[in-house]
Parts: sequence; structure tokens; C-alpha cells
Amino acid sequence: MAKVIIAILYIAAILVIGFLAGRNVKTADEFAVANRNIPYWTNVFSMSSAWIGAGSTLGCASMCYAYGVSGFYLAIGVSIGAILASVVFSGKIREENVSTIPELVRKHVGAKCANAIALLSIFSVFSVVASQIRSLGTILQMFVPSLSLLTAIIIMTVVMLIYTVVGGMVAATKTDKLNIGLMVLSVMIILPIVALVKAGGLSNIVETLRTSDPAKLQFGKTVGWGTMISSGLYFGTSGMVNSENFLRVCGAKNAKEARGASLTGTLLVYMPYLLFASFIGFAGSALIADLGTSDSILPAMINQYTGTVLGAILLAALLAAVMGTAASVTILTSVMLSRDVIGRIKPLDGKAMLTTQRICMIVVAALGVIVGYFGSSIVSIMEDIGAPCGAALVPIFCGLFFWKEKMNAKGTLTTIVVAVVATLGYWLLGSPLGISHFLFGLICSTITMFVANSIFYKKGEDKAA
Repeated sequence: MAKVIIAILYIAAILVIGFLAGRNVKTADEFAVANRNIPYWTNVFSMSSAWIGAGSTLGCASMCYAYGVSGFYLAIGVSIGAILASVVFSGKIREENVSTIPELVRKHVGAKCANAIALLSIFSVFSVVASQIRSLGTILQMFVPSLSLLTAIIIMTVVMLIYTVVGGMVAATKTDKLNIGLMVLSVMIILPIVALVKAGGLSNIVETLRTSDPAKLQFGKTVGWGTMISSGLYFGTSGMVNSENFLRVCGAKNAKEARGASLTGTLLVYMPYLLFASFIGFAGSALIADLGTSDSILPAMINQYTGTVLGAILLAALLAAVMGTAASVTILTSVMLSRDVIGRIKPLDGKAMLTTQRICMIVVAALGVIVGYFGSSIVSIMEDIGAPCGAALVPIFCGLFFWKEKMNAKGTLTTIVVAVVATLGYWLLGSPLGISHFLFGLICSTITMFVANSIFYKKGEDKAA
């Protein structure tokens, strides 16, 4: 009963905070980017909350539970990507004064490229939506085991929609303060202590694994180096595009605050959080053997090693960890759909755009329920669906910001086509070279970007025509 009560209290808290914060949202820009007026420290906590989702929490723990020390590759790759996103792209994105990735592309290389990127971006960000929605259901099941996964997913999706449809990014940034507090308390303080105490210290964890599964203590043994490098590069480089926080970067007061808030959130909260979550999964592999699914290691440890009330609070923290990202990427997908697809077909005024964004939120979330339910793994959902977009966007972003003079519509469109064909074609062939389809596509698209844009470059051409 205590678990149910605390779950209800958490849900009620975010609904009240989100609804009160967002009840006065009247424009499409307020919904999408909080009117480009997010305070610095609010953005630090909000960016941290948005980054810390299923991949950061359940995904990192799952990797280290399943593969031991080799599983830390996920935390390392994602951390590098977040730092690069903060230092290289955040300030420049804010300077562009846009709201979506396709808007940025359209501004520099024209509508055809932007339309292609819109489709890829929507699929890529939607993969994150599906993974977060699945995670919300997985965690709620730990509160109420009698619920089926599908029922749990639907309940949490409805909760997320209630406050985000009303308040958009304004509501999301306000609820993130509650979410980040619960996350830090749970994953960076309480759970590591619980894991160490129950295991009898780090030395006992190592000794247990040395006896039961020594391969988990050897880096590169349970996961091949090629897999670790390519998958780590995927999450690192795709993290540079920063879909979870794109709207928050665009909503910062200026470029300096966008860069500073992103980097501060990464170093102060996000990176340590990834490592702590990974460590908990590593310790869990010594404490709990033969868990049905590695995605459930954190909830399983909470259930098995904490009391009823504390366990319920910690489970609420896991819900909080996923809720912030789920809300962020659902909002972003709906904004791209409404502005970069529907709005391009039929121009919409301010009020109509706001209504369309809210309707798209509901549609995106409903589709996320379907894909999330049938997806087999949190990490695989994110990597498999998002790979073609990441392979296209990373070199294009670098080109737009650091090779702007030579970037042009034909060269960029060629880069997009090569990224998609190479990534999917290599995947259909069974990844014969031993590297991931994303990494293969990224190599091909990067080479193509330089070659094609050089070939098609014409001095003085109106590139955004």
C-alpha cells in the first residue's frame, strides 16, 4: 500500500506543479521554448533532468549488470557526447534563434534538405520517446506488480500528457526541479550505499564475480571492442545533436547561458549520475543472479534490499528520472511535426500552431506506447531507429557551424541520402565489418559531406533558396 500511496503522491505533485506552471501558456513559442526566457539554474537542473532518462538510468545499469565492467562503455560514450554537445554546439544553436533542427537546416541550406532532415529527426527523436515510455511502464510495474506492462505504460503516458499538453516546455522545466532532486538522492546517494552495504564492500563484489562470472571483471571480454567502440561512438556522437535538450538550449536567454547551463549540468549532475547508475548495475550483477531482464536491475534492487517506504521513494525517483526525458522528447517531436511537416503544408497562425502542437503531443505519445511496448530493449530501441538520422546529422551540424562557406543544398542532400542508404544497407547485410550500422553510416556520410559539398559549391550562390 505504501508504494501505491507514494506513487500517487509523486504523480499528483508533478501534475499540480506542471499544471500550475503551464496554465498561462498562450503561444506556440511559450509551449515550445518557454518564450526563450528560461533562467540559468532552472535550465541547469532542467537539462540534467531531460538528459537523465531511460538510457542514463535503466540503460547504464542494465549494461553493467549484463556485461560487468565492459558495460561502462555506455556511460563513457554518452558523457563524451554530452560534453561535446555543450562545448561545441549549444551556444551556436542558441545564436541561430530557431526552435527545431529542420529550422536550422532550412535557414542555411534550403527547404529540400530541411524536409529530409525533418523526417529523419522525427524518426530519431521518436525512438527516444518510445524507449522512455517503455521505461515509465516498467518502473510503474514495480509499484503495482499486478499491472500488465501495457497497462502500466498507458497509465504513465496519460500522466505525462496531462501536464505537458497544457504547459509544454514551461511545465516541463518546473517539474524538472522535483525530478532532479529525487534522481540525485536515489541514484547518486542512497542506492550506491545500499549496494555496497548489502554486498559487504567493493572487494566482496569483485570476489563474488571472480567466482561466479570472471569475464565481467575483464574490460572487453563480455562485449567486443568493436561493439563497445561503435556503440559508444553512436551514443557519443548522436548525443552531440542533443535532441533531449534541443528545446531547452533554444529556450535559454542567450548563447552564453545555453552553453554554460548545458556544460554545468553535464559535469555537475549528468556525468556522475551515469557512472553511479552503471556502478549500481555492476554491483547488482554480484547480488542478484539470473534476473529475467537486465533492464529491471535497479527496480529489482530497490524491491529486494530496501524497506517498503524507502523503496517506494526510490522507485518514485526512477519514475522522475524517466519522466523528464519522456516529456522533453515528446514535446520536441510534436513541435517538429507541427512546425516542420504540417506547418510547411498548411501555414498556421499562432493559436492554430499551439493547438496543432498539443494534438501532435497526443498522437506521438500514442504511437510511442505501441512501439515502446513491442520494443525488446531500451538501448536497442534508441540505437536501431535513431542510427540513420544520427549518421546524417552529426557531419551536417559540424559543417553548418564550422564549414559554413562551403555547405550547400545539393551537397547536404547528397550527404543525407548516403547516410540513410549506407546505414540501412549495411544493417540489412548483417553488419559484415564488425562495426555498428551507425558507425559505418557516419564514416560514409562524413566523407560524402566534404566531397559532395566541395563538388557542388558555387561561390555567391543563395544556399537557402
